[in-house]
Amino acid sequence: MNCSHLTNSTSFIIFFINTVFLTIYLWLYFMKFHDTKFKGLYIVDFVRFEDERGVLVKPWVADELEKIFGYNMETYMTSSKAGTMRGLHYQKGSEAQNKFVTCLSGKIEDVAVDLRHNSTTYGEVFNITLNKMDGCGVIIPEGFAHGIYAYEDSLYAAFSSKDYAPHDEGGVLWSSIPILRDFPVTFVSKKDAQLPALKEIL
Repeated sequence: MNCSHLTNSTSFIIFFINTVFLTIYLWLYFMKFHDTKFKGLYIVDFVRFEDERGVLVKPWVADELEKIFGYNMETYMTSSKAGTMRGLHYQKGSEAQNKFVTCLSGKIEDVAVDLRHNSTTYGEVFNITLNKMDGCGVIIPEGFAHGIYAYEDSLYAAFSSKDYAPHDEGGVLWSSIPILRDFPVTFVSKKDAQLPALKEIL
């Protein structure tokens, strides 16, 4: 019997097992940030674990998120009825915010417009569909107007890098955003319904 052959085979098996476990560890315990064509705007994959009991997600890991996002100063949990449109909102100047959004229940469309004058994507629109507890979120950097549409009764979490500052708040009328015009919006606040159209801001 060739003992060296067994040793080599055993070493390969151990190496393979270690590689598999390392891959699983990295997948489970580290967030992944995916670039988009919008500078500073990331789609984020985070820890999601599901078994017969239900689903666990870990959307906030400070050591990883703070490098890109900054500190989380405020966290909102917002429920919306089906057909609700919220936004699009932004804060100006020194009060401009980064936002990190994920869906906890239901299904939402996350929409953002680049209002940064020096950006190569100035005036362009980003959107992504987020589903309940899907282990996915989006970082919207400062300088974007941001809104949420609820396809069904939904709950989402929004983390913010700055406190709410109503004196530095601005907004964009949802119906002036081309991708939103055909959405069946049934609920919108009086305040949001009176926001200026996108063409008035650009």
